[in-house]
Amino acid sequence: MIGRGKTALIVDPTEMVRQMIQAALRELRFERVVSVESAEDAEHALASTTIDLALIDWQLGARSGFDLAADIRTGRVPPRRDLPIVIMTWKAEPRSVLAAQGLKLNGLLIKPLSRDALEKKVTAALTPSPPPIPMPPKAAPKRFLGQTL
Repeated sequence: MIGRGKTALIVDPTEMVRQMIQAALRELRFERVVSVESAEDAEHALASTTIDLALIDWQLGARSGFDLAADIRTGRVPPRRDLPIVIMTWKAEPRSVLAAQGLKLNGLLIKPLSRDALEKKVTAALTPSPPPIPMPPKAAPKRFLGQTL
């Protein structure tokens, strides 16, 4: 299973949502699940525990999940800029999708969550993407009788 030996962080203001996600992650064999309700609590968890995956709700209150994800990506919240992050939201607005892409997040989950959707996003977030295919160096333009082809 994808979660074997890994620790996940759930950041959501709703206890019932955190419990549901925690149960699903346990089924995916995550060794440990840390569950918090605010961005500030998430920062403390990230500082004190090795986290392999973060599932962050967009709407956290005073400080949004988007802000927390941005702080992780820029290194303002240590320890890992490359931490796999899946954002959860009730609305799949175009601005949400574009913002998630801009931060290079690993997934966007729309609530209400299904176990299958959660499993797919978690699997995709934890599966390393293949390295980019190297492009050959640009060759000099071909010339024929002094003209560039």
